[in-house]
Amino acid sequence: MTAPWDSAFESILRSVLRTLPDGEPLRADLDLAAAGLDSMASVELLLMLEENYGAEIPDELLQPVTFATAGSLWQAVSGLPTAEPQP
Repeated sequence: MTAPWDSAFESILRSVLRTLPDGEPLRADLDLAAAGLDSMASVELLLMLEENYGAEIPDELLQPVTFATAGSLWQAVSGLPTAEPQP
C-alpha cells in the first residue's frame, strides 16, 4: 500500500520519530507518541511542517488528536488551504 502522503511529509516525520526503526514502514495508524513523539519533538515537527508546506497550522488544530497518528497529522496538514511543498 502506498502512503497517502508525500515524501517530504514522511521524511520530516521520520526525522522526529527517533524510536522508529529505519526500515519500518510509516503507517497511517502509527501511534506517534509510542514512536517517540514527545512535546519537544512536536514543536520541532510543527515548525518543520509549517516551513516546508508554507502554511500556518491554526491553533484549533494544535490538539493531541491531530498529533495522535501519522494519518491524522497528514489529514490536518494536507487540508490547509495553502499547504504546498516549498521548493
